[in-house]
Amino acid sequence: MTAVNLAIQMAILIFVGYFARKAKMVGGSFAEHLAEFVFYIVFPCVVFRSVLRDFDPQKIADMSILIVISVVTMVIMLGLGVLVNFLLKKSDDLARILIMNLMFTNFTYMAFPVMEALYGNDGIIYIAAYTTPVRVLFYAVTPLIFSLRRAGNNGTVSNSRIAKGTWKALLSPPVLAVPIGLLFFFLPISVPSPILWSIDSLANVATPMGMALCGMTLAEISMSGFWAEKRVFLIAALRLLIAPALILGLYLIVSPLVAIDPVVAKVSILYCALPAAASSTIIAMKARADAQRAAQCVLVTTLVSVLTLPGWVYLLDRIIG
Repeated sequence: MTAVNLAIQMAILIFVGYFARKAKMVGGSFAEHLAEFVFYIVFPCVVFRSVLRDFDPQKIADMSILIVISVVTMVIMLGLGVLVNFLLKKSDDLARILIMNLMFTNFTYMAFPVMEALYGNDGIIYIAAYTTPVRVLFYAVTPLIFSLRRAGNNGTVSNSRIAKGTWKALLSPPVLAVPIGLLFFFLPISVPSPILWSIDSLANVATPMGMALCGMTLAEISMSGFWAEKRVFLIAALRLLIAPALILGLYLIVSPLVAIDPVVAKVSILYCALPAAASSTIIAMKARADAQRAAQCVLVTTLVSVLTLPGWVYLLDRIIG
């Protein structure tokens, strides 16, 4: 029921944004400016708070296997996305969105409450370790994916553009929040409570703002246009069915050779069955990419996950025990 409730809550937030734009409560440029605010102000607060509160050297050492699984999974999803785009012969913004949605799920708003509801404190510990590299790579890799989307006249991307895009991503505020957070974590001083409260307050609005922005962006799409791009539904199938099935298959191959905690396995597989990250719309808007299709992917995967996620929970309980 947790997955269903969360999906319904996010759908409501999307509708709020959709209604606000359709009713002309907000103008056409409001979403773009709000996306800038979220990227430069809210996202760094999310990362800083996460590092300051969740970072635990002993926990990271103990959960190193989950960190390895997390990184390997993202590499596999990157390869799957590149392969699908190659087979489809696509290299547009939606092709980049496909890769982003395969590599990153809704790792904040849905991952933690779902894992806690299913596996208690172990679920929280395991998903915290699993999403440690995810949090860093999401804010570093996704801008890079879009910054390199425009090739030169010969169809290639220059080394200078790659270097510029890489540095731009690595020096972005959400990524810089990681070393700053670690610095404060190890310093023998604490962040003053008024500042910490302000950071917490800003971080807490990341998901509601992200979902509302999805709705505002979707309001610009006509109903006929909503169904026009079939790849959005392909992305939903890849995100919610193919990705977890692939990781489950790898687990079945590896488990006879390596002892893996069943809860670790379930957390790793269920993470791949979560819908697309709400923040992906903001990343697309910031990169001047096809934010409408990014928002559509968030909406479709969120709604369909109401059916698929409970199904995966049942299947994993039967297979893994």
